[in-house]
Amino acid sequence: MVLVLTGPVHGGKTTFLESAVPVWTGRGLDCAGFLSPAVAGAAGTQGYDLLEIGTDRRRPYLRRQGPPGAERTGPFFFVPDALERARSIIRESGPAGLLVVDEVGPLELAGGGLWPALRDALKRQDRTFLLVAREDILAGLAAALAPLVPVVFDVRDAEDRKLLDERLPTGTGSDDH
Repeated sequence: MVLVLTGPVHGGKTTFLESAVPVWTGRGLDCAGFLSPAVAGAAGTQGYDLLEIGTDRRRPYLRRQGPPGAERTGPFFFVPDALERARSIIRESGPAGLLVVDEVGPLELAGGGLWPALRDALKRQDRTFLLVAREDILAGLAAALAPLVPVVFDVRDAEDRKLLDERLPTGTGSDDH
């Protein structure tokens, strides 16, 4: 099953997950994946970090400046080692439970970034995916995921957040939905 958490840029998607994932794991849900919290400076958003679920290891992921040849999305460059780590997390995730990928964006829709690892992982039917995506790319994401049909939840809607919680697998390694 593919679930998508959506909302506008800086609309609270990652913030919601930073509080929800510990609740989900606390009730026995096997959560893997990563979050991408913003890193702010005096001039605004300076980039994003890769925060690994389960270990809480945090490392620079996207920054406004990057090495020559680094993949780029909008004004940000991927830190190559962190991008490879994110891909590894997706590739190495075990069966069952929930794999959180924060976030899938325009670069992935063009076949870059996380897409090669995510495309292969999505072929597996043994887990639930929770992809984070901005609302302005939902149509493109749905096309890229076809024939899979994602279930979309808007982070701004309290009822959607409750419905998302209800759609998650229950307990370690089981999926009752």
